[in-house]
Amino acid sequence: MARGELFDVVGFDADDTLWRSEDYFDEAEALFVEKIGPHAPEGIDVLDALRATELGNVQISGYGVKAYALSMVQAAVTVTRGRVPAAVIGELVDHAHEMLMHPVDLLDGVPETLAAVGRTHRMVLITKGDLVHQYRKVRTSGIAHHFEHIQVVLEKDVATYAQLLVDWDIKPDRFLMIGNSVKSDVLPIVELGGHGVHIPYHLTWAHEVVHDHNGGFTELASISEVPAWLSA
Repeated sequence: MARGELFDVVGFDADDTLWRSEDYFDEAEALFVEKIGPHAPEGIDVLDALRATELGNVQISGYGVKAYALSMVQAAVTVTRGRVPAAVIGELVDHAHEMLMHPVDLLDGVPETLAAVGRTHRMVLITKGDLVHQYRKVRTSGIAHHFEHIQVVLEKDVATYAQLLVDWDIKPDRFLMIGNSVKSDVLPIVELGGHGVHIPYHLTWAHEVVHDHNGGFTELASISEVPAWLSA
């Protein structure tokens, strides 16, 4: 029996699984350090302050570029004690706008993998972030037609996945979730009795890093390996 026969539905994460995302946040961090560093008192780690602000705001503003832009502005004002020039704030906001309008950059092998998996399995897309921005990326990516369901959620935890599987009439033990985040894409599904495949990305947001876990999932080097893994 092929491994793929164990699953009725295959779920995919979007950011840094199907297309590039964290790279642009990495560039924004570099810009923040470049523009804010000169206006901060000596001894202040402006990047650390930005990341702490961003993490602290997750429960208030959620995920995504808009939330990140608010955190950049807040951190800029805080670390400079209000002395940051308005022009610098304007540059940060302009960069956030560029991030929102950036074309979708699919990762290598994504279209071919989705086409191959779609020939044998139903597929769904589950991603978190800003609702408007995420759906815009899905619509303009050219791959939306592969998915039976597309859902943007506030958080990817056990409760959220459990409700989606109920809503979509999918049995957890017949569901496979594929993504770049162990914390958000894999462990909650494994806890529910489903199956997970982790495909690492070369950048990982600190909030998504998990150092201690009990495993129970598969790790592949590339999304292009998924069809062969399913048919093995």
